Amino acid sequence: MITKREKLQYGYLFLIDLLSLALSIGLAWGLTAGVLHKMGDFQLDDLVEACFLLLLAYILTFFTFDQSENIVNRTPIREVEIAVRFNFLLTLIDAACLALTKASMLHSRYFLVFVPVIDVFVMTGAHAVLKKMLVRSRYTKGIQSLVGVVTTQENASPILEELKKDWSKRVTGLAILEAAPAQLHTEIDGVKIEANFDNFMDWLRQAALDEVYLDVAQESEENMLPYLEEMESMGLTVHFRLPVLDRIEKACCDETSAVRISRELSRCAGGNVVTMGTVELKLRDQVLKRTMDIVGGIVGCIISIPIIALVAIPLKLESPGPLIFKQRRVGRNGRVFYIHKLRSMYVDAEARKKELMAQNEMNGLMFKMEDDPRITRVGRFIRRTSIDELPQFFDVVRGSMSLVGTRPPTLDEYRQYESHHKRRLSMKPGITGLWQVSGRSDIDDFEEVVKLDVQYIDNWSIWMDIYLLFRTVGVVFDRKGAK
Repeated sequence: MITKREKLQYGYLFLIDLLSLALSIGLAWGLTAGVLHKMGDFQLDDLVEACFLLLLAYILTFFTFDQSENIVNRTPIREVEIAVRFNFLLTLIDAACLALTKASMLHSRYFLVFVPVIDVFVMTGAHAVLKKMLVRSRYTKGIQSLVGVVTTQENASPILEELKKDWSKRVTGLAILEAAPAQLHTEIDGVKIEANFDNFMDWLRQAALDEVYLDVAQESEENMLPYLEEMESMGLTVHFRLPVLDRIEKACCDETSAVRISRELSRCAGGNVVTMGTVELKLRDQVLKRTMDIVGGIVGCIISIPIIALVAIPLKLESPGPLIFKQRRVGRNGRVFYIHKLRSMYVDAEARKKELMAQNEMNGLMFKMEDDPRITRVGRFIRRTSIDELPQFFDVVRGSMSLVGTRPPTLDEYRQYESHHKRRLSMKPGITGLWQVSGRSDIDDFEEVVKLDVQYIDNWSIWMDIYLLFRTVGVVFDRKGAK
């Protein structure tokens, strides 16, 4: 199972190494033609052809080269070694491409030699810069997986020490199973103890977490099975340690087979770890989905601006107050963000909601009312036509939402969630989704909403997103299920 760190590092290295190669090509051309005057009669077309073949060679080299080693832990000598090996392989593949295509630049030996030699130095320097950026990213929130640890006092420090080496993870809390009440909210290695055995599941249910590391004594493993099942139902990725594998490895595995086992599973703080969780999107799919969000979000923003300007005047005339309604919602794995809509209700709508809860037509944690008195007349129109959702295209461009996903709950709804409800938050929330095109307001059972959201998550593909976007357009024009 490829880790998030490996996926992110793969993407960063692909871009940074490609930029390094481009800079090396420019420097090699300047050195060969401008300084040594050894370029000969080659024209610009010859350089373009050579660059294209170099790009092809780079792609082949990159995807056949092992990129999984944690770049932050690599020494400067190791970086030089990797750069030399990478460029040696790149040169061999590029020379083969030039020979097969009979390219003119094959005869410019100075240029062909200078490119990889210069790139060794440029790539090494670029990797040093990337390391600093990745280490600095530990103090930013957007890039990292939020991690919780459930363990014992004895095992806490080794696990935390190991996790802190991974720049793609940020440990946000710790549950020490045998901790006394007085130990709660104290720290171990800079990480706060949030819970003990009595309340660690309450903490996991409410905390914003992507992953949980579970390391308990073997005699406790049987007692932890119900908790493991509940964690999985919440959509969390759970890494749990199996001490029995440590003993098996020590007793009957030589060094070679031990390495093979650790690669097939994973290791943390010197122990074997088995990982279970919802299926992670491949890096390719994550890039495709985000690219579609950015392109679609920008197009949506351009279309939205004149429509918003057109409805702004009647909205403000009927109900004075802010044009845009901003509300805190719960997104992927418990992250809180602000969602933006055109205000379709009177300004005191949130305060009046409690008075109307007895008339809620929804069976479950969502609120729905046929003739909601809080909605203005213009508000009813923009809701039926989904115009009120248009500002969310700006949320998509910012990255807090996706074009297609699950409906983000309010904070009040989220606090009432049962464990299996949290599973629907294991993907980024979207403007539209399977629930929205399957009846929207016609569905009056929250469990059915959860079922549809989980169905979307478990069967996700980029083609499903495209299909749901087209379905959404049809639903909006038909005004099916909109209230």
